[in-house]
Amino acid sequence: MRGPRRLLRHSLAEELRARILAGEWQPGEKLPSEPELARRRTVSRSSMRAAITVLEEDGYVSRRHGSGTYVTARPALPSDLGRNFGVSALIAHNGMKPGSAEETSGAVPAPPEVAAVLDVEPGAPVSTLRRVRTADGRRVVDVTDWCRTEHIAPDELPAVESIYDALAERGLAVDHGVATLEPRNADDELASRLGVPRGTLLLTIDQIDRTGDGTAVLVSREHHVADAFTFRLLRRGPGE
Repeated sequence: MRGPRRLLRHSLAEELRARILAGEWQPGEKLPSEPELARRRTVSRSSMRAAITVLEEDGYVSRRHGSGTYVTARPALPSDLGRNFGVSALIAHNGMKPGSAEETSGAVPAPPEVAAVLDVEPGAPVSTLRRVRTADGRRVVDVTDWCRTEHIAPDELPAVESIYDALAERGLAVDHGVATLEPRNADDELASRLGVPRGTLLLTIDQIDRTGDGTAVLVSREHHVADAFTFRLLRRGPGE
């Protein structure tokens, strides 16, 4: 069932993107509401919401709390590091089919650095999901996510397609994340999981995601095969 939902989400996003590019909605203009767009297209509101999330990740629209969704005026950059997106979205945005391998989940003792961020005792159980993400079958990212067990129960993780969506459904929508990027060479474990020679250059991204009130709800570590993606960053200014 996950495949058809993903395809519908992206096909709806492509339709809306085409309408924006055709000038149906101008920069700064408010889109019709999600229920209205869903009704016109005869799809569920959740499918339309997911499609709009894709457009937001692509930089075509922005959501304003309590107001609605508006067309943006800034460039839409694929894989823009200034935007927060999941690995599945990154892979799909690069024109490849996302998949998973070697997926494990459950409650594990919190590493000290994770415990400090999530405000739990070191060694306390935290919900953990680790998987290798694939792009058109190629292993490209090893991802580990940690969150509090009361936010997402360990036994719920196998059915989670997007941790961001799962947190949002529980009233814990991620408002922003702070990421640290550093180069790293693959050790034996990572080399085996990613199917690359030991010592292969990886890009490691450590990220803490927080809600609007600053509560840390997700800690992630991603090891990217360095030649798998090209990231971009929109740099504003300096102006006057």
